[in-house]
Amino acid sequence: MRELLKFNVEPKNFQSILVGVDESEQGHVALANAIHQAEEDHAHLTIATVLELGDLSVIDALNIPVIREKEEALEANLARYKEYALSKGLADVDTKLGTGNTAGEVLLTDIVPTVNADLIIIGAHSKQGIWDNLGSQAVYIARNAKISAMIARGQ
Repeated sequence: MRELLKFNVEPKNFQSILVGVDESEQGHVALANAIHQAEEDHAHLTIATVLELGDLSVIDALNIPVIREKEEALEANLARYKEYALSKGLADVDTKLGTGNTAGEVLLTDIVPTVNADLIIIGAHSKQGIWDNLGSQAVYIARNAKISAMIARGQ
């Protein structure tokens, strides 16, 4: 009989999970996975979305009322996502809205340290024009995150 392998590692029990979401199917897959992981680990969940200024025209990027309108729409989405997470049984949930050039950079440099996340979950890609080629943002996060990262992919 073969000897069993022995490892001196245990699976990580995450304490603070950050999920980047948008209005795409893959964003919803990321949220579902984050809720599951937070429930499994009894972890705090932060649901974040990013207003990418690079997606705006130059005129819109300089137009404060347009930016405020977009921020309000994103905040409304975040409130819906939080309500959904709470309806699934989570009790420790908050939301963050980031603003910057790219979602991946904002999530890693601004939001991760603010919420002290030890796991980031993001969808594999999103709708065109929401987060500029989120697939490339997912690659950016996987390569540059100093914490554990999960790229969630739907069917």
